[in-house]
Parts: sequence; structure tokens; C-alpha cells
Amino acid sequence: MNAPLNKEVEAGLTMQDNSAPNPISIEEMKASVGSILFLWSSVERELAKRIIELGGGALRSDAHTISQKITRWESLQTDACAARPEHQALLRDVRGRLTMSLDIRNRIAHGLIGITADPFGDQGDAHLMTELNGETRKHTHSDLEHVMRVLAHMVSAISALSRAAKEQDSREAERSYRGIRLNHLP
Repeated sequence: MNAPLNKEVEAGLTMQDNSAPNPISIEEMKASVGSILFLWSSVERELAKRIIELGGGALRSDAHTISQKITRWESLQTDACAARPEHQALLRDVRGRLTMSLDIRNRIAHGLIGITADPFGDQGDAHLMTELNGETRKHTHSDLEHVMRVLAHMVSAISALSRAAKEQDSREAERSYRGIRLNHLP
């Protein structure tokens, strides 16, 4: 007759170990930094393009920083937000994603103080260290991957939301909103 297993051993047997080594080289960490900066360049160009389009052909000179461009782009959609609550909800979601990603971008661009790799995948701790405005933060490789996934969708989301803001036909606007939700807001 088999003796019953104690609870800890029994629990350990049923849990799957998904902690396979995941090596992250210093080159991969540097590539993540470069990718985030490159993706932000695309986002900033798209914001400028859509500000001109929504603003009647002028990019105001007072919108210098990325944060100011996001605010300006958002302010040019007040009519669409007032007419269609779905537009306002999506705009808020896109702005939130941009703001979160911008925080990490600014910390990388203006406060990067260290990069730690995990070349053998046994530490699980490949990360960047940033210090900005007196605050030190750690950004893991998975944090950076998340930001890259978000940013990869933002150019299309900005474009589609800007087109929807100009759309007079509510059915066409709703099609745009559905596309944004399904394709650009992972």
C-alpha cells in the first residue's frame, strides 16, 4: 500500500514548471532600447501628420514635445468625442497606452543608467535601470517587449481614430471603432 504524499510534495507534482531558461543577451537589451526609440519616432511623425490633418493644415509651433503633441491631437477630436461616446472611450484608451509608453521612452532617453543581461537565462533578471527626476526604476525585458507590442499598434490606431474623428457617417465611424478595438488595442 502506498503512503499518502504530503501536501507540499503533492502540490509540487501537479504544478508545471514553465521556468525554462530564457537567455537575454546585452545585444537583445540594446536592440529593445533601439526598437522603442524607433517606434516612438514613427508614432511622433503620425501624431504630427494627424494634427495637421485634423487642425486644418497647421502644426502649431507650441506643440514641441511628444506629450504636447498627444494633448494637441486629443484636443482636435472634441467634437467627435461629444457626438460619439465610443470615440471618447477609444481616444482615452489610446492616450493611456501612449502615456504609459512615453514614460518608459522618456526614462530610457533621458535617464538610462544601466543595462543588465541574463545571457544564460538562469537569473530571470535582464533589465534596464533608469533614474529620472530623482526616481530610480527597473524595467525588465518583458516590460520592454510589452511597450514594443503596444507601440507597434499605435501608428495605425492614431490614424484610424483620426479618420473616424472626421467621419460624418456614424456607421462608418463604428466600423473604424470596431477595427481599432480588434486590430490595434491588444
